Amino acid sequence: MSVTTATKSPFTAEQEAVLLRWKNEYPYPNMGLVEALRSVQDWNRRMTPECVARVAEIFELPFNRVWGVATFFPTFTQWKTGRKRVGLCHGLSCWLAGSDKMEKRLEETLGVPEKTCTADGEYSWESMECLGACEQGPALLVNDRLVGAATEETVAKLKESK
Repeated sequence: MSVTTATKSPFTAEQEAVLLRWKNEYPYPNMGLVEALRSVQDWNRRMTPECVARVAEIFELPFNRVWGVATFFPTFTQWKTGRKRVGLCHGLSCWLAGSDKMEKRLEETLGVPEKTCTADGEYSWESMECLGACEQGPALLVNDRLVGAATEETVAKLKESK
C-alpha cells in the first residue's frame, strides 16, 4: 500500500520506504511506530512537527498520538543532538553520587550548555531521568549506550572516543 501526501515530504524516497517497512513489519501498523520514530531521530538527530506529521500520515494515525510518543520517550528530542549524544542521569541516586558536578564538567569539556550541539555537530549533552543504573551513579550514556559512571576521567575522555 502506498501512502501519498499533498505536501512535500521531509524524507527522501529511501527514508519513506524505511518508514513504510516499519509500518508493515507487524500485524498492527502502529506496532512499528517507535522503530519508525527511532529512524527519524537517527536521520535528523531530532523530531520536528513536519517529520512527526509525515510519520502520522504514513501510519494513518492522528498527529497528536504520534507527537505524544515522540515527546514521551527520552530517546526522541525536539532539539538537534550531536552525532554523539551524551546523557547524564540526574535521578536521586545519581544526584547523590555527584551528577550536578558532572553536569558542570560536561559543559566545560564539550564547550556547550545542555541541549545544545557543538558547532561541528559532533556532541550534545543533556540531563536525563533515572537510567536504571544507580550502582554506576552518576550514570553516563553515549548514543543510548551505558558507558558507566561519569567521573572526571570518563568525561575528559568523551572527546577521544570514536
